[in-house]
Amino acid sequence: MRLVLAFGVIATLCFLMIVWYVSQARQHVGADYTALVTDVVRAQQDPIALRMTVDSLIDHPHRLHLEQMHDLLWRIPRRMEGIRLQLRRSELPPSGYDELIEELAYVASRLPALEAAVDTAAAQGLDRQGSEAILVLGMEIEEGLAWAYSELNELLHQASAEQRRLMERLALAVAVLMLLLLLAIGTVMWMLLHLHRQREIMRLQSRTDDLTGLSNRRWLLESAAQAFERRLRHGSPLSLILLDLDHFKTINDAFGHPVGDEVLVAFSRLLEHQARKVDVVARMGGEEFAILTPDSDLVDAETLAERILRETRAMTLPGPAADRQITVSIGVVEAGTETGFDRLYSRADRELYRAKVAGRDRLVVGHDAEGRSRPQRLPTD
Repeated sequence: MRLVLAFGVIATLCFLMIVWYVSQARQHVGADYTALVTDVVRAQQDPIALRMTVDSLIDHPHRLHLEQMHDLLWRIPRRMEGIRLQLRRSELPPSGYDELIEELAYVASRLPALEAAVDTAAAQGLDRQGSEAILVLGMEIEEGLAWAYSELNELLHQASAEQRRLMERLALAVAVLMLLLLLAIGTVMWMLLHLHRQREIMRLQSRTDDLTGLSNRRWLLESAAQAFERRLRHGSPLSLILLDLDHFKTINDAFGHPVGDEVLVAFSRLLEHQARKVDVVARMGGEEFAILTPDSDLVDAETLAERILRETRAMTLPGPAADRQITVSIGVVEAGTETGFDRLYSRADRELYRAKVAGRDRLVVGHDAEGRSRPQRLPTD
């Protein structure tokens, strides 16, 4: 369960990382050229403004138009220089924009001539020759700027689109890698979980009787060790019941071992039904069983044994043995001064032997915790 939870946490973190990366990648795409594209778009207004200002100046040579022209002639070269510097710092290959830089450089070289013609017109008045000079220079500069900025804008859009495609491919590749990583982690976690389950199955098998599914002798010994530790710490009572089916060999001889196995399984279910969940019901081997009853004194254990004695007499045997009846002999003891299971088991086995010798189909109770002898209890019909 902890492995599954760990995998869930890892998978969630990986998914969040993928979402974050894709989001960041999409924000990054197109953002590299945003400033440059913005400046180019603004610069594309300069040729339009230049044409309008030239036309206005020629048609109506006014001081305001002269000031507008001087403002443009001051702004245009600075805009071109800013764009040139941004291009040099960008990731664009120089071969893609060198021709545009050359065109802008040529335009920059023609600006002083236009400024001189405008200054002459301002000082001497705008005649026909001056108007033609301003118009020719203005159109030349306007066409150069318009062409350079238009080509540069197209170049930037192509570069931005290519970068977007590249980033999307990269994002897809990273997503695939993350999914492969998740798959690898999932495979490892599945293997660990499978190994954990196999280990649990082996551990359970090492504690379980193959035929009946009850605890085996090994698990009974481990449980008894823990029970004795609790008894030592808390002083709680602890009892043991040993049971042995009477004349079980006759069932095997008369009906075969498969039927005998069915009888053992049916008896096991009877014991589980009568015992508490905290009790440890174990098959010791053959037709011998044991019930370790923590927090139960001799009276409680005897009461449980009496119920089992009665229920066993009334138990219907499976298959062809249905017309037969089976009984059980029981020995019951409570832990006293002993601190280990071996001594307790030896006492219970002695009481079980007394029950067998006394005629079977009965329980015999051993000494209680205070050492008082309990009388042998004969079966009741």
